[in-house]
Amino acid sequence: MSKKIVTVSLGALWLVAAASCVKVPSSKNENESGQSKMMNDTFAGKNKCNPENHDRPFIIEWDATDMSSFESYAANDMVMVQYEGCKLTVIDSCRDDSVRGSLGSYKAVEWTSGSLESIDIADENELYAKLPLGEATLGGRVRSGEKFKMEYYVAGTRTATRNKVYSADLAEKDGCEDVTHFVYAYNLGAFALGSVQSLEASAGGSIYGFGAGGNKSTTRKADKKGGDLQKCQSDSAKEIDGCKVPVRLTLRPVTAGENPKQEADRAPDTDTSLNAAAQLEMKIEATGKAGQLLEAARERLNAKDGKACLAELDKYDKIEAKKQSTDPKSGMPSLTRGQCLMVAGKCEPGKVMVRKWMENNNSTGMGSDQIDQVVSSYVSLWCQGALAPRDAVKKAFYELTMGMGSKKAPKECQDNYATVRKLGPTLKLNEDEDEDKMILDQMKNAYYYAGSCLVKAGDCAAAWKAFNSGYPVENLANVKDQATKDSIIKSNFESSFAKCKDKA
Repeated sequence: MSKKIVTVSLGALWLVAAASCVKVPSSKNENESGQSKMMNDTFAGKNKCNPENHDRPFIIEWDATDMSSFESYAANDMVMVQYEGCKLTVIDSCRDDSVRGSLGSYKAVEWTSGSLESIDIADENELYAKLPLGEATLGGRVRSGEKFKMEYYVAGTRTATRNKVYSADLAEKDGCEDVTHFVYAYNLGAFALGSVQSLEASAGGSIYGFGAGGNKSTTRKADKKGGDLQKCQSDSAKEIDGCKVPVRLTLRPVTAGENPKQEADRAPDTDTSLNAAAQLEMKIEATGKAGQLLEAARERLNAKDGKACLAELDKYDKIEAKKQSTDPKSGMPSLTRGQCLMVAGKCEPGKVMVRKWMENNNSTGMGSDQIDQVVSSYVSLWCQGALAPRDAVKKAFYELTMGMGSKKAPKECQDNYATVRKLGPTLKLNEDEDEDKMILDQMKNAYYYAGSCLVKAGDCAAAWKAFNSGYPVENLANVKDQATKDSIIKSNFESSFAKCKDKA
C-alpha cells in the first residue's frame, strides 16, 4: 500500500487556460499580471506557504476519489497527514486495520444550521492567504490576472476524540514516518469555485445557484465543486446527501515526545501526589465529574476509540469509589469497560468482563447458553485486533452484513470475505447447535454477503469476482458444460444486483 494516496496539489484537476494573444514580456520584478514580485522577498512572501499560518485549509482540489478515500479513512481512524508548504498529503498507511481507532477516531457529526459564505481571490496575496493549497492548480492562472470566487456552506462538523497526537505514539507504528499533522476536525457541506470576469459584478446573491439567493438566469457553472450548493437550503441539511462532503480541515501539528499521561502512569505515587489527588477527587466528585467521565467514555466507545475510552474510565475509577468500572456488580461502568477493552484490541479480557457483568446483572434469569450468545453478539459488534478463529469469522460476517446496508470501503468487504473463506472451513461446527447452524448457513451464502457489500461499496468488478469465486459448486452439480455454468452464475449475479449488469 502506498503511504500517500491523496495529494491535494493535483495539477490534472484544473485546465490551464491557453494564452490567446502575444504578451509583452514583463520586467524581472513583475509577474505576468503586472503584480510586483517584491512580495517574494518580504517575510509574508517567504512564509506564504507556511502551514503554521494556515491550519484550516479548504480541500477544494480533491476529486471524488480523493473525497471517498478520505471519508473511508475518517470513518474508522483519525486522519494523519504530511503538511509542508502549499502541499497536503494524506498518509493512508498510518493506521492499524486490525484495531481501528488505535490513534484516535471521530465523534458523530454535530449538525448546524449553516449559511452561505463566499471567498474572493483577486490576486496572488489573497490566494496564499485564503486558499494556500490551491497554489499548484490556481497559482498560474491568478498570476496571469484571473479572478476567482468560491461559495461554500457548512452543514456540520466532526471532531476527533483526542486533542493531541504524540510523536512517540507514531514511532511505534510502521507507515507513520512522514506524518507532520493530524486532522483534528473537518467541516461537511458543499462548495463551488470558478473564474469570474469581475468580483464586483459577482457581488450580492449567489452566482452558483444557492437557495433563494441564486438566480437561475444568472447561475453559472463552477470550475470545481464538491456536493451541491442548491441542495443546502434547509435547516435539516444533515438529511441532504448533496450537502455532506468534506469542505475544510482543522489541522494540528504532531506534538514532540511522549504522551505525558503515559509517563504519569509509570511514575510512582508519592504522599504528596496522593494527597493532591485526594483533594482533587473531592472537588471533582462535588461537581458531578464522575458522571461526565462515564459519559465521555461512552462517547469514545461509540467513536471506536478504545484506548481513549479506557483512559476516561481510569479517571472515573479514581473518583468513584462505590461503582468501579472494574467491578462487575457496578452495572453500566463495568459493561462499558468490557466493551472498551474489546474495541482497544483486548478481546479476551473484554469477553471475561462482559460475561461477569452478565452474570451479575442477570435480572431475566438467562441460562449459560443464552449468556454465551449475548457475549458472542458483543464480540461481533465491538472486538478488534487478534481474534480466535470462531470470533474472527463471526465478526467478519457481522461486518459484511453491515456493509450490505451501510457503505464501506471495498477493501473492508474483501478483507472480511477473505477471513470467512480462510478460517470458516477450519471451524468445528455442529448442526445441532443453534449458533453453529447459523454460521454454517452464513458460510454457504458468503459469496452473496460479499457481493452485496461490494455492490454497496460501488465496486461491481470486485463484487462479481467475489460472487463468482464463492458460488456453491453443488448448485451446478448437474451442469457439465463450463460455459453453461459460467452463464448461470453470471445470470444469477445480474439478477441479484441489477445495478451491476454489464459493469462487472
